[in-house]
Amino acid sequence: MKSTQIDWLNIGLMLLSLILALKIPFELFLFSYAVLGPLHYLTEINWLKDKNYFAKNNTVFWVMLVLSVLVASKPILDALAASPITAQYFLSWAKSPINLFIYEWTPNFIFVGLIAAISFVVFDRAWISFIVIAFAGTLGYFMMHEHLFMMWVGVFLPTLIHVYIFTGLFMLYGALKSKSTPGLIGVAALALCGILIANYNFVKMPIISKDTFMRWNESTFQGLTDSFTNAFHIVIERNNEGKRTILRIQAFIAFAYTYHYLNWFSKTSIIKWHQIGKKELGLIAGFWAISIGLYYYDYHVGLIVLFALSFFHVFLEFPLNVQSIKGIVQNMSAKGKS
Repeated sequence: MKSTQIDWLNIGLMLLSLILALKIPFELFLFSYAVLGPLHYLTEINWLKDKNYFAKNNTVFWVMLVLSVLVASKPILDALAASPITAQYFLSWAKSPINLFIYEWTPNFIFVGLIAAISFVVFDRAWISFIVIAFAGTLGYFMMHEHLFMMWVGVFLPTLIHVYIFTGLFMLYGALKSKSTPGLIGVAALALCGILIANYNFVKMPIISKDTFMRWNESTFQGLTDSFTNAFHIVIERNNEGKRTILRIQAFIAFAYTYHYLNWFSKTSIIKWHQIGKKELGLIAGFWAISIGLYYYDYHVGLIVLFALSFFHVFLEFPLNVQSIKGIVQNMSAKGKS
């Protein structure tokens, strides 16, 4: 399939994601995150490995692995401490200094991951990157109690910025590189979809089943909605307009995540992430099947078990995000000189 054909396909997938997000915002997110998400993590990590993670030194893999484990350790241990089966082994976890340390430092870990990605893209010597990482950790230490830092770096960077802003930048870089008009139309359409969702009226309110509502609570993504209203000073009133506001936020989250995954899968013939050996394919398929089973058994269990993998793919994608921004700047600069 040609590049322009894929660009038009992407616009079609974008419209499909938009329609479904407006019709079934909660159900779409739960399905996309549980079914499309794990397959995206596994295939992208495997593809990034073949590209040396878009960094000049593959030490980036171990740095991002350590950071993702640190970030994921708290929710995993929190879940074990809350479980009737394992709670007796984690009685002191809630008041543990380690628990508090990880909670306070999580935004800083994410910030360090972003700065580390920039460093590994720029420098080929690992020791230089470690100096930059140490400086980033020190800088983050002085900012990690700032509300804006915690909100935008700790909450939005690995979630909505990752799935919406970085996806748009990746699309823009591809469109500029291939000089594709449909690609640029796709980038504009992505922005317009966000604007449309923000102003959608929801004349007919979607009906949310008890099972869907229960799984939504299990997903813990209510915290992302709360952060969104807090960041943009949105007041949720106890009336129909308040319900519409919540639906708009949830529709945007569902749209952003669903299209982020579909955009990746549509790039098959361009970036050829599917060209892998039978052994790797079998491992990916097997792990994907297990992950879907976990989500089906208990959504919260699936979320916790796969939390580290989810964050690992976010961290490993940072160098690609940096390369996309770098490519956009270079393309725009070249056009300005011509």
